[in-house]
Amino acid sequence: MEDTITKARDLENAVDIGFMDLTKARFYKTPGGFTGLTYNDKEYPRVTLRRALPLEKPMEYISVADAENKEIGIIRSINDLSNEQISVAIDELDKRYYCPRVRAVKSVKDKLGYIYMELNLSAPGGEYEKNCAVKDVNKNIRMLGDDKLLIFDVDGNRFIIPSLAALDKKSVKRLEPFLF
Repeated sequence: MEDTITKARDLENAVDIGFMDLTKARFYKTPGGFTGLTYNDKEYPRVTLRRALPLEKPMEYISVADAENKEIGIIRSINDLSNEQISVAIDELDKRYYCPRVRAVKSVKDKLGYIYMELNLSAPGGEYEKNCAVKDVNKNIRMLGDDKLLIFDVDGNRFIIPSLAALDKKSVKRLEPFLF
């Protein structure tokens, strides 16, 4: 284990990963509801936060980019921010990575290269029905491990099935032709 830590430190010293000095950073919400940043005495009225390792380490290695999508730096861990800034950063990440859970697949229809799905979803606001269209099934319906499924629709929405085994049998049967 210590050998792995030493190798990681050596790599970090050999490559400029661009970690931000968080003592010089202040994230805030703009009056328009965007996330802004003051960093090294420079003002960024609108920034985007992206997870470099969204599944393995969702609160670590967060890329921060300006309005032109130029990377400002990387936050090693959200926990290195103050409580107020953690709240701002997590709010921005939650908006970007909003991903309701699929509770049931009510119907699936294949028409003209699109898969149309009627889904029963669960999200922090409650349960609801959603119709979506998926194009290029090979890229936009992805197995994550043996039992988890991620669906991307044409509008950029993401839906997750945390466990295919937990879905009802009819839902799994409707999805089977698209599971590779």
